Amino acid sequence: MRLPPPASLRHLALAVVLGLPVAPAQTAAPADPDEPVTLESVVITAEREPGNFLLGLDEIARTHANDLGQLLAYESTLAVGGGAPIAQKIYVRGFEDVLLNVTIDGAQQAGELYHHQGRVQLEPEFIRSIQLDAGAGAATAGAGALTGALAVTTKDAFDLLRPGQDAGFLVRGAAGFNGEDSQKGVVSAYGKLSANVGLVVGYSRQSGDHYEDGSGRIVTPTAFDHERAYLKATGRFGAHEASVAVEDVHDFGTYYERPNFVNFTGTYILSDHDLSRQTVTYNHRFNPVSELVDLKAVAYWTANDFLNRRNTTGALYGKGDFTSAGFDLRNTSAWSAHAATYGIEYRVDDAFGRQQATPPAFWGYSRQSASVLGLYAQDNWTVTDVVRLSAGLRFDTYRHEVDAGVGAGVSNDDAGFSPNASVEWELVPGLTARAAYAVSFRGITIREAFFSGLYVHQGDLESEQADNLEFGLAWERDGLFARATVYRQTIENYINAVYLGTPVWGYWRNTGDAKVEGYELEAGRRWRHVNASIGVWEADNTFNGRTLTDADLGLGTRIGRTWTARVDWFLPRPHLELSLRSRRVDAEPNAIAATAPAKPGYGVTDLHANWQPRGTDRVTLSASVNNVFDAFYYDHATYSYHAGSGKYIGFPAKGRELVLSAAYKF
Repeated sequence: MRLPPPASLRHLALAVVLGLPVAPAQTAAPADPDEPVTLESVVITAEREPGNFLLGLDEIARTHANDLGQLLAYESTLAVGGGAPIAQKIYVRGFEDVLLNVTIDGAQQAGELYHHQGRVQLEPEFIRSIQLDAGAGAATAGAGALTGALAVTTKDAFDLLRPGQDAGFLVRGAAGFNGEDSQKGVVSAYGKLSANVGLVVGYSRQSGDHYEDGSGRIVTPTAFDHERAYLKATGRFGAHEASVAVEDVHDFGTYYERPNFVNFTGTYILSDHDLSRQTVTYNHRFNPVSELVDLKAVAYWTANDFLNRRNTTGALYGKGDFTSAGFDLRNTSAWSAHAATYGIEYRVDDAFGRQQATPPAFWGYSRQSASVLGLYAQDNWTVTDVVRLSAGLRFDTYRHEVDAGVGAGVSNDDAGFSPNASVEWELVPGLTARAAYAVSFRGITIREAFFSGLYVHQGDLESEQADNLEFGLAWERDGLFARATVYRQTIENYINAVYLGTPVWGYWRNTGDAKVEGYELEAGRRWRHVNASIGVWEADNTFNGRTLTDADLGLGTRIGRTWTARVDWFLPRPHLELSLRSRRVDAEPNAIAATAPAKPGYGVTDLHANWQPRGTDRVTLSASVNNVFDAFYYDHATYSYHAGSGKYIGFPAKGRELVLSAAYKF
């Protein structure tokens, strides 16, 4: 399958937004200004431990997030690196997201392009929900979910239409005041093409110049330009519901060759970076009046690519593309006290990478292909009113081949099982205990496009395997709630690129075993117009018995004990919502070198306000003050101190920023 060029998709989306033919809009009746509004924050149920969160539409809109850090940094067990958006990586329990199964509308986002940049590109404006299940878990989490699964679902027209409305438009503008400032514009059109068919088309453009850190210094190079286009058609016909989504993401900017590093050697060259993603998904659900049939299917194609050229000469530094196509077909059958989900999953990957970052003798390229076929089943059994059991099993078979270039002709094939089991017991009304154990098997896959042109496969790799043991308590009563989880997880046979230097640059090797032990606590209270919660989490990560450091790119790093707090307050009569998000990260010893200073502790507080002067979402005026106290810090998920040079080579976080935005829906 081949899509139009990225620019064509973006221009098409913009054209459709400006002239989408839909049924005439109907104005919804104004809301009662005295009617209480329920705040939607993190959805928590007895089955959802801290760290296993679900962010909904309201929470995403509440924080006016423009990048991953603003969107996810205040969630338990999760951290996001700082600096320019292109450099932001997600860490779950201290492990990097290359070990995490990430999907967008069910489309797998496999592998990565370049280890010095983030691999997950999202536009918060188009997202309906984000769900994280941390740690190896259920068989339904997908193939190779070593550290869990992150599922992103995008909005459809029915999410945006008000009751009684057949068509609508959204226009939003935002400006950020920090350093040399930033700006963002969003236009979206949505409506019903018929009683059962909805269509939404959106386009966003965001750009920012170099930002200012908490000490008042301009941080360069951090200027960026993002374009995002999005289309989703949804049909609902009796027992059938289907959707087609197309997303085109394009990020570009001028950074150093390694965009997560400053020019600490004095020899780094400014480079023009171009990063893009196109994703096409088809989802179908068939849910007739039958307890034995609830069929869900997704088919997808997603392509990521990057290009990195020296700014002054245009010479190539590196380029690559990573394409995945596949499907997942599953059915859920319920009988007696059981609900079982079973299915088949298949994905094929193709990657090309070329690098000219090394001395010319080591310049190289590679083309690799891989596939995974999985069969799985997960049964949830309500044994009694107070005891629930869950057990599942996956069997996945992997094939990997180097088709051309470095290591051509080498293959790696393997297959393995991933079992899991858990029990929940309601000890007393409102108090539930949970114990769970899971294994996740991941065969040899394509790890990275850029490194594929540099490091050689020899066909002797052992597959990776993670096991995860968790115990948890959850209590909720009269608006009060508390959660606690302790866990231990290991990842065996971790695969990494190992530098050699001669006669080749290096090889892909099984380098050892990683381990994490940690805990997550959270407690809070919900009132009629106020929600408040506090939490703390800590992950103690090691590799082959030593503490993880920032130098363990691709695996993870150590992050200090993290405290979080959130408060949401809604004032019904002026239709004003005020929110506070705060995070305190304790200092953490830095094992990267014996003489390395500790990673300093820091605290960050963000304030948000949303006002709907007409009492509906037709007009929304928003303001945020991020990093209210203008703290200077290096996020612990950012590569900071470099042992060899004795310098801080990562980017400090952004200082205080005022963000103003206005949205109009009509």
